[in-house]
Amino acid sequence: MKKFVLVLLFFMIYGCSYNFVGQSNSLPGGIKKLFIANIVNSTTEPNLQVYLKNYLVNTFDLDRRVTIVGSKSQADGIFKVVVANYSVDPISYSSSGFANRYRCSIQAKLKLIDSKGKVVENKTLESYEDFNAQNDVDATEKARESISKDVLRDLSLKIRDALFVNF
Repeated sequence: MKKFVLVLLFFMIYGCSYNFVGQSNSLPGGIKKLFIANIVNSTTEPNLQVYLKNYLVNTFDLDRRVTIVGSKSQADGIFKVVVANYSVDPISYSSSGFANRYRCSIQAKLKLIDSKGKVVENKTLESYEDFNAQNDVDATEKARESISKDVLRDLSLKIRDALFVNF
């Protein structure tokens, strides 16, 4: 019985300090309060920066491991994002030679800077999703817009994961 209690005590003590590798409660550099700078859109596709910033703020708000603050002076770190590339390319064709499936791809360059101005992390991430072409141009355009938002939402999740798990 004593051995059982000792073994149980041993596992309780060491079990309390168990963490998953890469599952940190702060960003690299110990950053817990983050300011997301206005996102730069280097593409010709309008409003990608607006949607991505909204998705990032919502993603981090739901995560709660880091607090999004409204000014640089309140922050431990600044997060800068550039939407570097946006493309919608055909990936499949019908027997008549018309594109019937497309891939929407968005690439972002990320930079995490601490409150002293030192670059803590620098990375490029990409997300994509495929979609079917519709019978008319308007329907295909609406599908492209919807998929673009889905890709940005997925990109925001990838960014969050990359920041907390081995950026």
